Amino acid sequence: MERQEKLAILQRLIGFKTVGGNELTAAEYVRDLLAEHGIKSEIHDLGNRQANLIAEIGTGDKPVFTVSGHLDTVAVDEADWDTNPFELVQKDGQFYGSGVTDMKGGVAALLIAMIETHERQVPLQGTLRLVLTAGEESDMRGSRALHQAGIMHDSDTLLIAEPTGYRTVYANKGEVDFVVTSIGKAAHSSRPNFGINAIQNLMDFLEAVKAKIEQKASQRPDDVLGNTTFTVDIFKGGIQINAIPAKAEAQINTRIVPKYNNEAVIADFNARLEEFNATHDGEIQVKLLMNIPPVVANPDSRLIKEIVEIATPYMQTMQYSADEQRQGAEMLKKQGFNPFSTDKLSVLSAAGGTDASELLRDKLRGANYAVFGPGNPLKMHQTNEAASEQMWFDFIEIYEKLFAEYLK
Repeated sequence: MERQEKLAILQRLIGFKTVGGNELTAAEYVRDLLAEHGIKSEIHDLGNRQANLIAEIGTGDKPVFTVSGHLDTVAVDEADWDTNPFELVQKDGQFYGSGVTDMKGGVAALLIAMIETHERQVPLQGTLRLVLTAGEESDMRGSRALHQAGIMHDSDTLLIAEPTGYRTVYANKGEVDFVVTSIGKAAHSSRPNFGINAIQNLMDFLEAVKAKIEQKASQRPDDVLGNTTFTVDIFKGGIQINAIPAKAEAQINTRIVPKYNNEAVIADFNARLEEFNATHDGEIQVKLLMNIPPVVANPDSRLIKEIVEIATPYMQTMQYSADEQRQGAEMLKKQGFNPFSTDKLSVLSAAGGTDASELLRDKLRGANYAVFGPGNPLKMHQTNEAASEQMWFDFIEIYEKLFAEYLK
């Protein structure tokens, strides 16, 4: 496949507006692209314009090497971008566009590597399975449906092409998200005792539950993933400055480690809820948005070892911009590692979650699993999202070598 043809695939994927869903059209494009190159695939329509896609090459027998990525992207404010986020722009060795890092760049690299492996008739002793998912950035609807369908029952290995750059991740935190609604009573602000301030109640409840969860988290650190965390990411309420608010809402994100796990965090959240409602006027209501467990795989797996061996020579020739080097120093300071090492490809844990929490639900510990994909993770979910052009082309070659080596 020529360089421009590869770029055209990435360009088409960036052009699909898959914000908050709408993956079906992108999945149909991938299906047609694979068919042009003699690869059959299946679309699993989930309704509401959402869809997963599955494709395979090889013998159809075990071992099955599953590679995966998600088709959806996070919301963007187009007015804040310097370019159209749904057009691929190349400038100064960088790609710009929504998803070039998270993670249509990784999806495109997997697709191209699979097509080239097939067209070159590389002998595979087993099956290479491509799994593209819907809804990873919201509720992981796609990977949850695939787990229920048994997609990993015969698969020995999972690679997810989320952006890591030249490092690889074997463990991810889980996630529990809550919507917290405070119901109060409206009144004129000059007579606050006639009302029940929903915003004040919500703030007081959040402080109470935050203190409880952070106390427990500090007592139960995990050797691999660190501490469970609690953040308030959305807060809204009130209608005007002279009215006691009757309703307020917040959305809470917790990132979970095995030693203070999903069930324990939910139990502590609910205990604080019951206690608060019993001692305050008004009512706090809680809805669970997401509940996915942490994954701690095998850092010494064959997959990890082959990634390190194959990718290290590419890492040693990688050229980074001054901005990327600055961000690397920032990450080193805040998290204790440097993604821009030129002599050693690090094997790490990560705070962010992936579809592996659903796909590997039957084997959350010790799996043959890695996250390894093109892009700088510090540029995920950012205005003017960017990715290295050199790295993206390198990863296509790395994936091709990895597919051939792993299934030889």
